[in-house]
Amino acid sequence: MNNAAPQILLVGSDPKFLGMLSPILQQENAASSFANGANEARRLLHDWPADLILLDVGLGEFLHELKTDPITQLIPVIVFTGDHDSKLRSFELGASDCIGKPFDNGELRARIHAALQTKRRLDEFTEKQRELNEARLAAESGARAKSDFLAAMSHEIRTPMNGVIAMVGLLMESTLTPEQRGYLETIHTSSESLLTIINDILDFSKIEAGKMELDSRPFDLRSRFEETMDLLATKASEKNLDLICQVDPTIPTMVEGDSLRLRQVLVNLLSNAIKFTEKGDIFVQVKLVSASATETPGRSQLQLHFSVRDSGIGIKPEKLAKLFKPFMQAEKSTARHYGGTGLGLAISKRLVEMMGGKMWAESELGNGSTFQFTSILQAEANASPELTRRQPKLADLRILIVDDSAMVAQVVAEQFAQWGMIPQTANNAQQALEKIRTSGPYDVAVVDWHMPGTDGIALAGEIHKLPGAAMLPVVFLAPLGTRAEGSDTGVAFAHGITKPIKPSQLLAGIERALFSQKKVVEAPVAAPAPAAQSLAEKYPLKILLVDDNSINQKVAARIVQQLGFKPDLAVNGRVALEALDKQHYDLVFMDLMMPEMDGLEATRTIRERQRNGAANPNYQSRILVIAMTAHAMQSDRDKCLAAGMDDYLAKPIRPGDVRGMIEKWALEIQAAQAATTSSAVPAVVAAATMQAAPASAEEPAVDLDRFNDMSGGDPTMARELIDMFDKQTTQQLKQIQDAIGAKDASTVGHVAHSCKGASATLGMKRLAAVMLKLEKLGKSGALDGAEQFHLESQKEFKDIQNFLSANPKLTAPAQ
Repeated sequence: MNNAAPQILLVGSDPKFLGMLSPILQQENAASSFANGANEARRLLHDWPADLILLDVGLGEFLHELKTDPITQLIPVIVFTGDHDSKLRSFELGASDCIGKPFDNGELRARIHAALQTKRRLDEFTEKQRELNEARLAAESGARAKSDFLAAMSHEIRTPMNGVIAMVGLLMESTLTPEQRGYLETIHTSSESLLTIINDILDFSKIEAGKMELDSRPFDLRSRFEETMDLLATKASEKNLDLICQVDPTIPTMVEGDSLRLRQVLVNLLSNAIKFTEKGDIFVQVKLVSASATETPGRSQLQLHFSVRDSGIGIKPEKLAKLFKPFMQAEKSTARHYGGTGLGLAISKRLVEMMGGKMWAESELGNGSTFQFTSILQAEANASPELTRRQPKLADLRILIVDDSAMVAQVVAEQFAQWGMIPQTANNAQQALEKIRTSGPYDVAVVDWHMPGTDGIALAGEIHKLPGAAMLPVVFLAPLGTRAEGSDTGVAFAHGITKPIKPSQLLAGIERALFSQKKVVEAPVAAPAPAAQSLAEKYPLKILLVDDNSINQKVAARIVQQLGFKPDLAVNGRVALEALDKQHYDLVFMDLMMPEMDGLEATRTIRERQRNGAANPNYQSRILVIAMTAHAMQSDRDKCLAAGMDDYLAKPIRPGDVRGMIEKWALEIQAAQAATTSSAVPAVVAAATMQAAPASAEEPAVDLDRFNDMSGGDPTMARELIDMFDKQTTQQLKQIQDAIGAKDASTVGHVAHSCKGASATLGMKRLAAVMLKLEKLGKSGALDGAEQFHLESQKEFKDIQNFLSANPKLTAPAQ
């Protein structure tokens, strides 16, 4: 509403009504019109927008109509009535005001003036709201355009980055002069830094555009913590910093949340802590704040508190507020010295808020910093983790912990106390020797490798000179890459554990030191070292690389060739399908964005041909498809899996990533090949020989090479693996038998899949092949032939037990 004369409509059944009000309306400089009844008022309102309606009594139905019509509901209405009940009824119907008859002119003018002022403010508010809505829509459109632009640019930027990083990685594995290697290391470090900046900008843009989504899945919180520590262990070791991790023992083993985003936050905080710390330690801790029941039975909601504390340069308290703002750093001088985009903490804070928590920091200049955040995770109501319980083999044993870091000593001592041991700590060699003299004897000592003054090796030598401690087992806490066993240190009864310390490795190291006897095996003098077996020799797979970019083709082909394979190439999905029509491929590395036919469509076609039982034999066995893409937006992994792909490899690809992917899936491919071969015989012959088929002389029940790889040649570990496999498989075969009897196909498929994985891992390939058949039946929903396969699996399991019994070195009780 502008400053033009207000328009007032009078609605009544008596024309004198207009005459009575005209003098008052003239004083308000209002334009007025009179409608004799509701019908005429409707017609006038259609062409003549009113700012105020004065309504005579008796038109209640029309008042209700005005207030329910979106066009007229915002027009204020003043009702004239002399009846108290009519006045109440008018207010109920939506009247803005009511004037009794007869009325006072001054009062009426004041009320009309107030109603018009209210209407004017309402119109201004409505106009502002319209402008804000238009601005919001424009901003959302701009954000969508920016997001789409970044998605496209992500692909364009990462493609050349893929070539740079991968080619430098390959070149660094060749013979180089020290000067050349230095140049390449600089290029490699700069490329990785540039990729980190690109990823930060893309993540921040996704958050700003509202397109960042969390992927909630079950994961092992302790394992995720240990993986995160491993990622940064090398950087910490280069600066001689101790990385310490402590997880509240009351937190369940498995939790549910976005583990990748949680790790991203932890990596950012830990990277900053290492960057800004020159000496001392970095302590990462997670505690359980609260646990509450959810609507789902057997599940609970956990509020966890994470903290990362360092002993670095610290931050002025007044600068803390700037830390979590985008592109901001606490000090300009710090930014120049240490570098960084200033986006990491802003992204981490947003991610934490998406996970239902908050982030904050505490610091004092020169005295380190503590970054903290909370997060909401779901969990099953399961038992406490195994590594937090009392260990009967270690209970009541006395242990001495020697470390110059009081924090490391305290955390390790608390872990030993959880296992039922009796720990004591010392911060230097002198304290340790004094405790052994006065408080001994001890059953085992844990000694830090690097300590000021007398280091760990020298201390171990002094310990073994003391009366009663000559055979005391010593476990060294050694930096990453250091071999701390007895033969390498010159110290008898020495064992080693690398930092950062993991409870599982700590437990295994203590048990090895206490209960395993080291054996010295003399190697033949003239025996030549065996040639290293390439990955292709170990896993003879046929590989197809599909990518339209010549650089990506060259990089991927070179990486795969270095692993011993001879890959074929295809420039798009259509050419890939033509290649598959000509021959079978075990493994396909598939790019997503390609002309003519993209990777997703090609994968869907492959899976459709497999489901329909294509006549071409190339589609009748396992085809593993790995996505290989630089596209970093909009839940790419989910798209790939939905299209039928098996896994996801983000560009720029690195040799280690490709090797890891092949090793991850190769055993399953081989098991599928074995299943396909065994199921390719004619049905009549298969039915006649299924029960009586003898075990192949060329395929033993257990692949000893594979089994020894997993046990590391350690008899104790071998015995433990055999015991675990025997108990677990016995239970799983019983579960499969019960599920077949109950016609529960889902359980058959699930248990068979689990048993197949364990069997393949330990080298029981024949049993893995049978389990693959049962898994396929379970997934199909039909159990025809399942009983026969179950009998076959029982026979294979019996063959495995007989094979292991015939090898006394494998079945001898652990000492």
